[in-house]
Amino acid sequence: MIQITNAVERYGKLILNEMKEADIKCWLAGGALRDYFMGVPVKTDYDMFFPNEVEYKKARTYFENKDCEIKWESDNGMKIVYNGKTFDLVKKFFATPKETIDAFDFTVSMFAVDTETVYYGETTFMDLAKRQLMINKITYPASTMSRAFRYYKKGFSMCLGEMKKLVEAIQDMPKPEQKKEEQIQNEEEKSSGDDLAFFVGID
Repeated sequence: MIQITNAVERYGKLILNEMKEADIKCWLAGGALRDYFMGVPVKTDYDMFFPNEVEYKKARTYFENKDCEIKWESDNGMKIVYNGKTFDLVKKFFATPKETIDAFDFTVSMFAVDTETVYYGETTFMDLAKRQLMINKITYPASTMSRAFRYYKKGFSMCLGEMKKLVEAIQDMPKPEQKKEEQIQNEEEKSSGDDLAFFVGID
C-alpha cells in the first residue's frame, strides 16, 4: 500500500530519521497517524514513544541541547515544540511499537510508525474507513468514555454492543471509599496552599 510507504518516508523526514541518526530508539503512534490515514489535516500533537527510560532520557537531553521550547513536563512525560512541530514525549514505555498500539483503547487509533514500517491493528483500516468506534482494550474506563465523546465530534459512531462494553466497564470501576469526618478534618488541618499541585494529561 503506497500510503504506508509514504507514511514511513513522511514521518522519517519529520523526526524519526533524525532520532535514528542520534542513536535514539523511538517511534510515533496514535492520533497524528490516524488523521494522516483519514486524509484530514493533522491537528493533534505527535506522540513519541520509547522502549525504556534510558531512550526517553536520551531524547530529552537531545531536544534540550537543540534549544527546543518545553511547553510542560510532568510524571507523564513532556510536551515540546521543535522545528515548528509539537511533540509529546510519552513516559510510558513499551518494548515495541506493536505493544504500544495493543494498549490503545480504540482500534481506529492503533497506528505506529518507525523508520522501517507502519504498525496497525487487524481491523484498524476497516474501522477507520467506516468511522466506527470499536474497543480494543479498556484500561481506564472514564478516559475511554471521554475520548469516545471526542470521536463522536469527529464523525465516528459506536454500535450498541460496544457501548454496552464501555458502560459495564464504567459500572465496574471501584467506588471511592467514604472517608470518616474525623479523617477529613485531620487531612484539612495538615494541608496548606503549598501542597496544591497540578497535572497535565497526555491525549
